[in-house]
Amino acid sequence: MPIARTAVSAVAAACLAASLAACASAPQRGAGQGPAAKIDVASQSERLLANARKKRSEKDCAAAIPSYRVVSSFGKGHDTAQYELGACLLAVPEEIPAAAALLREEGLFWLRRAAYAGNARAQLALAGALSGAEGHAVAGLRPDLVEGYGWSLIYADNAAHNLYGLPDLHPVAADHFRTRMSDAMIDEAETFAADFRQIEMAVFTPPASERGKQGRRPDGAGGERRERRPR
Repeated sequence: MPIARTAVSAVAAACLAASLAACASAPQRGAGQGPAAKIDVASQSERLLANARKKRSEKDCAAAIPSYRVVSSFGKGHDTAQYELGACLLAVPEEIPAAAALLREEGLFWLRRAAYAGNARAQLALAGALSGAEGHAVAGLRPDLVEGYGWSLIYADNAAHNLYGLPDLHPVAADHFRTRMSDAMIDEAETFAADFRQIEMAVFTPPASERGKQGRRPDGAGGERRERRPR
């Protein structure tokens, strides 16, 4: 079913980002005390998100994407970064068609991740991008009226929509759905919206530091050395 599709390349990028997150966040030599020392994911993610936003503001989305990828891969609770990453990926200029196509697929992946986590802005962004309406269509992205209209219905029922005073679906996109969808397509989109349940990524859990563990190690492993008996 088209609505449930995700890009393999985007999943691979997410896995790579998770690995980078672990490496970038690893404690420095001498930091922490013993096996209880852990990476402070919250402070790392806040720092990375701030860095991504700064790069996006001072340069462009292309410069911000690497930082966005890392913080998005932390999983649950980082849907804002996932939404901003998805929006950035869709905004990158189409200079190399093949590369742009991969970025679009990855962008949809992260927007869907954020939207399924309940992020209202991601739901609205998907509705607009997938509508294909003038002023909302993304270059090279094939419209999907059923999925797009489905997300517009989910967004309309999202409590954050009214709570935070977020805008309604733009009239141009709303008219585009209304004039181009058949009754069968509308029924399919309404079923998608009615069946919607939140799905969130797993939380990235950093490992405890191995430094400071007690016990002997084999010779040559950097631990205690056993004295050899004279022969």
